[in-house]
Amino acid sequence: MDLVGTLFENKYQVIDVLGKGGMSTVYLAKDINVQKLWAIKEVNKNFKSGDGLKVDLMAETNILKRLDHSALPRIVDIIDKKDNIYVVLDFIDGVSLDRKLQQQGVIDEETVIDWAKQICDVLNYLHQQKPNPIIYRDMKPGNLMLTGDGRIKLIDFGIAREYKEDSSLDTTYIGTKGYAAPEQYGSYQTDARTDIYSLGVTLYHLTTGKGPNDPPFEIKQVRKINPSLSEGIEIIIDKCTHQDPILRYQSVKELLNDLENIHKLNSKYKDELRKKQIKISSTIVIFILSLLLVVNGIFGVKNQYAAEYNQSIDNGNKLTAKGNTGSAVDNFKNAIAKDSNNADAYIKVIAAYLKNNEQTQSIDFIETYITSGNSKLLKNDNLLYEIGMAYFENENYSTSYKYFTKIKNPDLEGLEPLKYYRPIAQALGVMDVTKTDEIVKSVKKLEDYVQTSSDVNFKINAYITLAGIYRDNPEQFSESNNNNTDKEIITLEKANTLSPDKSNIVLYQQLGQAYYNKATQLKPDPVQYNNYLNKALENYKNTIAAGSQLSDSYYKLGIIYKYLGNMIESEKVFLKEIQMFPDDYKGYMELALLYQYIQQNNVQKDYSNFSNYYKLTMTKNHNNNDVDFINLQQKYNDLKSQGLIK
Repeated sequence: MDLVGTLFENKYQVIDVLGKGGMSTVYLAKDINVQKLWAIKEVNKNFKSGDGLKVDLMAETNILKRLDHSALPRIVDIIDKKDNIYVVLDFIDGVSLDRKLQQQGVIDEETVIDWAKQICDVLNYLHQQKPNPIIYRDMKPGNLMLTGDGRIKLIDFGIAREYKEDSSLDTTYIGTKGYAAPEQYGSYQTDARTDIYSLGVTLYHLTTGKGPNDPPFEIKQVRKINPSLSEGIEIIIDKCTHQDPILRYQSVKELLNDLENIHKLNSKYKDELRKKQIKISSTIVIFILSLLLVVNGIFGVKNQYAAEYNQSIDNGNKLTAKGNTGSAVDNFKNAIAKDSNNADAYIKVIAAYLKNNEQTQSIDFIETYITSGNSKLLKNDNLLYEIGMAYFENENYSTSYKYFTKIKNPDLEGLEPLKYYRPIAQALGVMDVTKTDEIVKSVKKLEDYVQTSSDVNFKINAYITLAGIYRDNPEQFSESNNNNTDKEIITLEKANTLSPDKSNIVLYQQLGQAYYNKATQLKPDPVQYNNYLNKALENYKNTIAAGSQLSDSYYKLGIIYKYLGNMIESEKVFLKEIQMFPDDYKGYMELALLYQYIQQNNVQKDYSNFSNYYKLTMTKNHNNNDVDFINLQQKYNDLKSQGLIK
């Protein structure tokens, strides 16, 4: 059954087919309640393998639903129907590396090494799973996605398996020809070294532009094909792709160490190292003499750094109070540069991002500055709590729970809400409908605690968080046929009555979206529709007045003016949007659609503005799966076919 164009489960508007293969079809869908894109994988229960191999329909789902890594798609819903299983998971907006190879031919070595490190990170995560490591077994450019921000995502776990020490061989011998390790076709069990082989072949393909199934149909030394490559990358690829698993890297950590120190594999580096060793003796003598002078200066430098750290924190606090998030974050990062082991500045960066509703930026900061290396920071309970709350607000409940459980002293001042948020994160992170009672009880305890709290700021933030929980979990908190939008609005308005000023960007952004969603539900009733649109309008205006730095605030405000029939104000807002966010395609796109809408009602039609803004949209980095963008392209093609634009 083709789902394109349908409203699946009264929640997901199915937009397009992303791909088909074997027993499954993957669709692009949009959640009409939260306006978020998802991928829906339809798995046919009646699928039978033509070669007699055993097919586990739920293999990918069973593996992914218990994993939590930024390079892996999350599963958010599983729907079991008569003939099919539907798995709703993260939509990864990017380009596959095989498509990248088609576009570029060869990828430069520096970029390949960066990608390889990212791939090693997720493979190491899979191989470290307990009680059994997970072996991916299908590493190839087509299963690696590159996002717009340069991050690598691993997709398609259809043939992944658990490695079990008491098993001597795999139940199936499958993989992609050329990329699959020899042991995938023999009477042996695949292990971590199998993935290392496939990664080596993938690196070979990326650096040479030649796949294993292209002439000369073998893995040659890469510098014979591409002489510009370094000795180091050649040594790494040769070791990864050795036919004998014993002669490969024995772990991904071992491979990652060579990638991070690739210059040390070059013969020139080794010669220079020997020369340096000769000079060590004389250097030690000079060092000892210098040390006496340096020690006296260290204390002075430390005092200077401490003063500069405190000054940066103070500047950041003042800028945060003024709503200047960008400059505030820059100052906090300056403080981090002065003292990377002090958790205070990290906490302030996360808080500043969340205050401006920049949840994605907060997670990117956490994963770049904190969780990628500085283990000392992850011993600070206050920072762990802030990280947990950032993931909680970003609806990544399983990761939130992971950081909440790392907190050793939950009785610290300010961590009192932890005992309420942690069980909610645990229950919501499982995504198990049988846990509904547990989820509802945990949330009710938080509601009761918020009611009795005397901390106004905490109550405001907690009400906003509760509203998000109601919005995103309609199955657990459904009280009427109107979903949870009414409950969400009531809870947000409680926060609004407590807010002492008009500076809470997150509150007004969320209220604006809630009223907008309510208006959408009541579209058949023009009076109610306009009533709720006007309420959404006021809240988005408050969001911008409070200093929102999000293009979405302007985008939604312009859309609402348009739906209310105020084309002049809609145009003003979109023009302001492209002025403030010149690289964001949405402002140009909506101006084009607005001008087309205006002209279709005019007797003398002039589509020049529409055409100009369409062309500007196409120069920006746009999302081909955006419903409005698809609509824009359709209108452009229709007008062009009618001869109304050139």
